[in-house]
Amino acid sequence: MKLFLILVTTLFTTTLSKICYWNENCHYKYFSSKTPYEFVRGDIRDSVVTKPGCKPISLWGLVRHGKRNPGENFVCKMLDATVIKDYIKRSYQKGDGHMCAQDVENLINWVSDEDTFRNVHQIANEGYEEMAGLGQRFSAVFKDLIMNSDKKNYTLRSAYGHWLENSVRGFIQGIGNESLVIEQSNKTYDVMAPYESCNYYMKGVKKNPDIYTEATKYQDMNEFLAVKEGIQKRTGIDYILTNENITSLYDLCRYTTSGIHNKLSPWCALFTTEDIKVLEYIGDLRHYYRNSYGTPVNKIFGRIPLTDLLETFIKAKNGNGKQFTLYFTHATMMDMVYVALGLFKDEVPLTAEFRNDTRKWRSSKSSAFASNLMVTLNRCIEGKKTDYNVVFYLNERPLESICNNGECSWREFEEKLKPFANTTLDFC
Repeated sequence: MKLFLILVTTLFTTTLSKICYWNENCHYKYFSSKTPYEFVRGDIRDSVVTKPGCKPISLWGLVRHGKRNPGENFVCKMLDATVIKDYIKRSYQKGDGHMCAQDVENLINWVSDEDTFRNVHQIANEGYEEMAGLGQRFSAVFKDLIMNSDKKNYTLRSAYGHWLENSVRGFIQGIGNESLVIEQSNKTYDVMAPYESCNYYMKGVKKNPDIYTEATKYQDMNEFLAVKEGIQKRTGIDYILTNENITSLYDLCRYTTSGIHNKLSPWCALFTTEDIKVLEYIGDLRHYYRNSYGTPVNKIFGRIPLTDLLETFIKAKNGNGKQFTLYFTHATMMDMVYVALGLFKDEVPLTAEFRNDTRKWRSSKSSAFASNLMVTLNRCIEGKKTDYNVVFYLNERPLESICNNGECSWREFEEKLKPFANTTLDFC
């Protein structure tokens, strides 16, 4: 009897030690700015704000490009990291590590997608689908604005870059109006990426190593060290993982996960939910200081497209505006606009010393692939009285932190954006 209990206890302990990713009921799906749009979006068809007597007369939007493939440098490191499959296989066969059989099998059978690793920096097939879905849903709700426009009544333009330009094409395919004309992107300066032509930002912020100090420091903290140790024990491999190894394995997890098809990557089985949260925070720290509240100049760039929004709606209100204006841009610009609007601001700045799980600044939710800020100007007629309101949507849901659950009176809207009208970039 005693021997039986020992055997049962040993078996039970061994079973508990196996971490099975493939059959978990609830996975953590937030991967900082590489989060698939499907994991964070709402549906404008269900959430559009409607009021009796009100009709949208102009739509303005800022849209991040759809999921794109990693750059060449990332691809090389990710492909180098795939060798860990062989080490995990040998480790499992020797009875080392704590990965369950199906997770190991899925990883061993994983085959790299040719598009992801060959067409560097291009929009991924899923990114094109994200854009098409976005276009389809918005055209269903704002059909009168989007489907029935001649060239003088709309603007469709992206920042410079093939993956951005192809994002616009995906969006048009979703709309189902192939006659829409895409304006040529501007390689030097444009309202949806003014920082790109600013030496002060490109050299002093984006390419300044000091900007990433907190993110780098966090990799020396106990939380990140615990991630490394956990993966080391979980895989049972016989060499020491570096910070670069961890980053590359994380990139394999998030770049080869599909939101559209709700298919998580076998590479994600190397991480626990807590591990993914820690790695997500590194992305938040990078975004916070490079694009957001961590660097004061960022809010100035965010005012440029918001000034365009104000001017666009003033013209529409006066009867000579455009039916829709859509700009396609980078996560950097999305972050800057949030800062200019005062959104997602934490009372205490993000630092390496403390990861607040209830923080407001979450790049996974605000700067995911295909994330978008859409704004409508609505004309409201009641009897002989005509009024206007403005509704903000973030990722197809009303942006509740602005005005009254996303709905601003014209006065509130104008007061919020009018101070941005004289913004200059002379410091560049």
